[in-house]
Amino acid sequence: MELRAEGGCGLVIAPGAMAWASSTGYGLSVSIAEDDAIPHMREVARRIRRHGACAALQIGARGTRTEGGAESIAPSAMRFGYEARIPRALSVEEIEGFVRDFGQAARRAREAGFDAVLLHACTGKLLSMFMSPYSNRRTDCYGGTTENRMRFVLDALAAMKRDAGSDFPVMVRMSVDERLGERGVQAEEGVRMAAMLDVAGADGIQVMSGTQERIWNTSCGYFYPDAYAGDLNRPVRNAVNCAVIAAGKLGNPDVAEAVLERGDADFISLGRPLLVDPFWPKKVREGHSGEIRRCTGCLNCFTFASRQDIEPRGVSCTVNPGVLREPEFDALSPALRRKRILVAGGGLAGMEAAAVLAARGHDVELHEAAEELGGQWVIASHAPYRKEYRHLVPWLERRMRMSGVRVFLNSSVDADRLLRIAPEYVVLAIGAKPRELPFPASRPEVVQGCDVIMDRARAGQRVVVVGGRYVGMEAALKLAETGRHVSIIDAGEIARDTNPRLNGVYRDRLVELGVYMYPNTPLLGFTGNGVDAAHIGSLLHLPCDTVVLAIGTVSVQAPELEAAAARCGAGCQLVGDCRKVGDALYALREGAELGRRI
Repeated sequence: MELRAEGGCGLVIAPGAMAWASSTGYGLSVSIAEDDAIPHMREVARRIRRHGACAALQIGARGTRTEGGAESIAPSAMRFGYEARIPRALSVEEIEGFVRDFGQAARRAREAGFDAVLLHACTGKLLSMFMSPYSNRRTDCYGGTTENRMRFVLDALAAMKRDAGSDFPVMVRMSVDERLGERGVQAEEGVRMAAMLDVAGADGIQVMSGTQERIWNTSCGYFYPDAYAGDLNRPVRNAVNCAVIAAGKLGNPDVAEAVLERGDADFISLGRPLLVDPFWPKKVREGHSGEIRRCTGCLNCFTFASRQDIEPRGVSCTVNPGVLREPEFDALSPALRRKRILVAGGGLAGMEAAAVLAARGHDVELHEAAEELGGQWVIASHAPYRKEYRHLVPWLERRMRMSGVRVFLNSSVDADRLLRIAPEYVVLAIGAKPRELPFPASRPEVVQGCDVIMDRARAGQRVVVVGGRYVGMEAALKLAETGRHVSIIDAGEIARDTNPRLNGVYRDRLVELGVYMYPNTPLLGFTGNGVDAAHIGSLLHLPCDTVVLAIGTVSVQAPELEAAAARCGAGCQLVGDCRKVGDALYALREGAELGRRI
């Protein structure tokens, strides 16, 4: 929060304070339900404001998707798509009590020194569940008509104004369109809801869209265009007198500026772009937009709960490995002794390590066997909807150039060459290679999924993709879009261990294109005209012309390079996929940490 203020934000909104203690049973949310929270929150506000920014506190309440034994609550007792647990419907008395809690939470925020609060009423959390006809099936004064479904949030707004003071700004973050079609709040009704909040005294409306039933619509990743919610800003602007705050993939400064120039909104809100680069506003203001570290839209920032090995615990970022350990992580200590260091491999881990090592004063040269840098990231960046990925390699190249790394392309390093160079330290970042099947096949033709994605392999008309994670799904999409008959089989679930904020989009597109998906279906072998697999307790035969393998990668082993390093007395460290196969977040993080150790 403090770095964002230092980086030039006018208003920094501290996220995730819950209005009552029982609503905090999820992740790292904090509570402002008691007065003893005020001293801690006062320090948050102070550290934001000391850099000249205003400080606001987002206040909300979770209903469902709770953890740690916290009860799941909602307007109505109904089954949702994202969890099997049916929440308990709140009573009128409980709702009235929660309204009072919101008022007191706003009062505490003001006493803690915040300049404003933002009421969270969007994306399927408790208040927005009451606002939505999809999740609110009540027949009392809190359900049915738009006015009734708005009652909870309007009462909460009134309580916050009453308890914190009528002169204390209260903004509302709301889903103007839930992207559920006729089932939920649509734009026309959402604009009317915004107008109701304006009349009730809201000082600003942050325009959001989506709901957690389709969570990929709430924090949109690489599938979505810039300013994906932009069509909602102007209708809200025309309907309200209070400030309108635009949000949703506005990390491109030109796109953000265009929203303001058109008069669609009064303020630009940035979330993930500031996680990646908290100095985004300052760089734009000073004319250095080209130096911004750009968000890739990978949404790994939402995967911290599954990364128990990462410290400190909490939100993490693929592109910015220093998140939650700044500013000490960004303050590079000079090397105690300058060493000649050879980095073998120009993927993400190798480039990051090289840039950091050179910035600390080491003499670094990087050798990449291919004709371009990036390694596996080149494949990951190839799909047309992953255009944001293509900013990362040029960013890392620029960092290496600025720090003085000497880069050699089409340059393989074998044991003899390593001995001739005779470095004092060797960093092996030689990556991973596609996993092969344990049994051979002559027919049908077998190709690798990465080769399909990169247009290095052609497939027949009938295709079976073996493996249903990212590479498998992307290869299947690419082939199905050309009219091929495509099936995906996986020994586990389709899209297992992938990001739920992305895999729903893949699934929906695969369904639209008519791709056949067979989860829990291990491959048994090949026949002359297809593959055999085990499915629902019996043998399944799928005829095909081509089998596409997407069954993961294995580390590239180079014991001869490790031995050569030892022979010339050099230290040697493996980093990235050649040490342990992971994703880009781990690769960059390992490179950054190694660069700080040597």
